[in-house]
Amino acid sequence: MSTQDYKNQNVWIIGASSGIGSALARELDARGANLALSARRKDELDKLNAELGGKHKVFPLDITNADLTLRTAQAIRSSFDRIDRVVFLAAGYAPMRLDSLDMAVTKGIVDVNLNGAFNLISAVLPMLKTQKSKGQIALCGSVAGYAGLPGGQPYSATKSAIINLAESLHAECKDMIDIKLISPGFVRTPLTDKNDFDMPMIIEPEQAAKEIADGLLSRRFEIHFPKKFTILLKVLRLLPYVVSLRITQNFKT
Repeated sequence: MSTQDYKNQNVWIIGASSGIGSALARELDARGANLALSARRKDELDKLNAELGGKHKVFPLDITNADLTLRTAQAIRSSFDRIDRVVFLAAGYAPMRLDSLDMAVTKGIVDVNLNGAFNLISAVLPMLKTQKSKGQIALCGSVAGYAGLPGGQPYSATKSAIINLAESLHAECKDMIDIKLISPGFVRTPLTDKNDFDMPMIIEPEQAAKEIADGLLSRRFEIHFPKKFTILLKVLRLLPYVVSLRITQNFKT
């Protein structure tokens, strides 16, 4: 694929300071995109932008703040004139079992993963609807949202909600805005480094970034990878509960 797939396109990446978001910024930079880089950590964003030649723009953002999200979206549109693609990769994660939830941590994860997505949609949807060119919103779910697994909460619940949210966005807006759902399997990032179990078919963030960059240009609704892993979990979703629950209760995490 050409390295100029994104030439002259303005892409806003939320969650660009590390992990998949940082890798995606590097991938899209190589493909010619103009980037708006957002995350809480301005120092990491500045460092990333410097590595990319300083030609992109940094917009620090706490996605849990609805007013700040709206102001940031307005600032980006003003700076770039238009927003071609918005990629929501911000995420919080801490493995917990339901009999030992840390409620402060749980609230933080829900605020970032789910409420942050609603804040973003509220801010950018009216803008993208009024643009002359068709824009795109890509929300990052996870295969963790396909099924409730032991030790996966509250992260899995938020990702299941993101899947549902992306489906509703597609149903309501597909004629005006291109909606994408990103469903990664295990990717080696600071978040997955918290896991103390073997992660099957884990991939590097650079591979994930290439999958996402290709998928954003495709006509597919869902960008899921690695396929050998995600398809297995998709099959699990199709099984009747009498079968699937027997399988999932034996998963070790």
